Amino acid sequence: MKRAAILGCGSGGMTMAVDLGLKGFKVNLFDFPEYDKNLRMVEEKGRIEAYGNLEGVVEPDVITTNMEEALEGADAIFMTIRAYGAERFTLEAAKYMESGQVIMNWSSYLAALRTYKKFKEIAPKGAVLGEGAILPYFIKPTGPAVLNVFGVKAHLWAAAMPAKDTPELMRTVKPFFPNCEAASSVLYTSLTNPNLQVHVPPALLNTGTWEKTGGDLEFYGTLMTPKVAHVMDLLDKERMAVGRAVGIDLIPKPEVLKMEYGQYGVTGETMYEVYSSFASHRSWRPGLSLDDFAAKTAFGEDILYGFVFMSSLGKQFNVPTPAIDTMTSLAELVLERDFWNKGATSESLGLDGYSKEQIIEYLKKG
Repeated sequence: MKRAAILGCGSGGMTMAVDLGLKGFKVNLFDFPEYDKNLRMVEEKGRIEAYGNLEGVVEPDVITTNMEEALEGADAIFMTIRAYGAERFTLEAAKYMESGQVIMNWSSYLAALRTYKKFKEIAPKGAVLGEGAILPYFIKPTGPAVLNVFGVKAHLWAAAMPAKDTPELMRTVKPFFPNCEAASSVLYTSLTNPNLQVHVPPALLNTGTWEKTGGDLEFYGTLMTPKVAHVMDLLDKERMAVGRAVGIDLIPKPEVLKMEYGQYGVTGETMYEVYSSFASHRSWRPGLSLDDFAAKTAFGEDILYGFVFMSSLGKQFNVPTPAIDTMTSLAELVLERDFWNKGATSESLGLDGYSKEQIIEYLKKG
């Protein structure tokens, strides 16, 4: 029986533990000692429960704050973490990996590109680094080790860094996630991440409503108006233009969402049409202040590891990104945070000065 090590015991990690456990796999669940609240909760309760569009109860086989123990015997290593945790989790795991083992970050946000060079120095030869475009689930915790699963994605994308290792990555991932498709590169997965333009416009363009309710509102119902969705469509066009500049043909975001959630009746050609049909998501309420939502989720990931990077790559290849730039600057004004100077850029990833052909070659061969 195959075994998966799941690194990160947040809502995503606990849901993946249920999903893989129900599929018949053994599960090792890990988090760092200072973030062990959920681990201890699972340990005390003895199980994780999910309901909604994924139903079941699972008892993880191993619950630990010891990375070496977590990776022992693992056929696959899956990270289910926030974007800002990619370096720590990846590089700590690299110390204990064996040749041939595969580690994959399900949150993308340039995780593989941000960690690749150091990973190569630490991990044994033959270890494989990859990322998925996005976590396979849309969830919200509703109690101790209890999760409401609003949706399970029907289509996933993954790639290795470098892409020459993607076949090995897919051989490992497919038994766990048969619906996962090989992407051309980790830049494709990061630019395909559906969250990149989904979170920021509804939150930022409805600041007053958010502050008055404290985030106790239907994100995809109350906040997703035609004008807000229009901004999301503009962001999507710029995302695709940046992709084309480096030889990556990206799928329009409405099509991505239909591929992921078509089983729930999602239809439409624009972002507004798609989200208007999103019955599985409409009842989701963030329940966070705007500052907490910005720090813990959307802005701390989508802007820092999405907007800022796409803007820098656009400048490198003379692709205008006015909507991306406007939303980033507006976020700085509203939230009083420095996104432009702290976000990932083509320079911080070592891609500045590269031609399109050189970037393609680097993504393929390292």
